[in-house]
Amino acid sequence: MFYTDPLSLDINSFISPEEAIAPRHPLYKHLSFPIPSLQHASAEQIKQVQLRDRIPGVVKRLIPFDSETSWEYWWVVPGRILLPEDVDLLERDRDRLENILSQLLWLLGGYCFSDRTPRNGELTPIHEWHQVVEQARQLGFNSYLLDIDYLPTAIKPYTPNRETLHHNNCEYVAVEPAHWHIEFFEIQPTDGGFIIQEPKQLCSCQIWTGKPFLKHRQTGQTSIQYDLWVCKPLDITTPPWREHAEFVKP
Repeated sequence: MFYTDPLSLDINSFISPEEAIAPRHPLYKHLSFPIPSLQHASAEQIKQVQLRDRIPGVVKRLIPFDSETSWEYWWVVPGRILLPEDVDLLERDRDRLENILSQLLWLLGGYCFSDRTPRNGELTPIHEWHQVVEQARQLGFNSYLLDIDYLPTAIKPYTPNRETLHHNNCEYVAVEPAHWHIEFFEIQPTDGGFIIQEPKQLCSCQIWTGKPFLKHRQTGQTSIQYDLWVCKPLDITTPPWREHAEFVKP
């Protein structure tokens, strides 16, 4: 695990140091309190611990922009509820996130996906964040929060039949360049806080650094293909002790 201090960003960085830093959680002192994971406790047990100790349902994640630049983002932890303080923080921080995503869209272009969007072949990119929001609203997202993943480049053997995935019998090599995956979600009230609304309708925007493709091992034929899922999200969270220190510029 590594940590890139946003305040060490070069003054000429594409993302400014000010917008790279997420606002501090009002319950920041509670972020390091012990809490079980879904592997060791039920969702109800986790909820009771959260409500008793006022433990947030979010943690600070680092989203890379490049090898030297990361920006901070409050990520919803699976299995936890969102406290009212969490929701207030996420809503207040949304403008900052959308400003960063707007810059990435302007630079690289992006693609909107729903259940009806084709995943193969050339797609028309969009370069304005308001176009993404408009497509989300057409799918019924009048209010929303954002789930963001950064997925590093992956090159792996691939077969359409995932049950027979094995290096020796794979028909293709799959290449997924590094990209950012942004998903829209809504919340609903529950006892003591909020949870992500289920079922969750697919509404996402993907910003790619290159085109994902499949290459046939025998023929060499190449085809563009999205959502192969051969790469995994990079999960870099801020060490809890960082939350107790004030950021001070040198």
